[in-house]
Amino acid sequence: MAKDFVKAIEMQSIDTSTIGAGAWSAVNAAGTEGACFFIRITNDSNTDVSISYDGIDYHEFIASGDSIEVNFQANASPGNFVSLLRKGTVFYARGTAGVGLVYVSGYYNG
Repeated sequence: MAKDFVKAIEMQSIDTSTIGAGAWSAVNAAGTEGACFFIRITNDSNTDVSISYDGIDYHEFIASGDSIEVNFQANASPGNFVSLLRKGTVFYARGTAGVGLVYVSGYYNG
């Protein structure tokens, strides 16, 4: 059933001084509040980071000072189907400890 409004997930961040190359660190330990159709991950730090959506596999690489945006609905096929990132998804980061934050934000139908 289509919803007529959009909600933003609460923006979460992780200090890159707390991450390391040896293990994944949760950015949003409680997971997303809804099934997101759009996410943005911004690396506002001085070090490159890798991102995982499951804490096991590498899914994204974000260079220092860069960001990525993923519009899941744009990948729906055919266009009237729904593609969403699962509700409760936890984002994980790893890399070399640095200075600055990595932010996760996104939107879902409420």
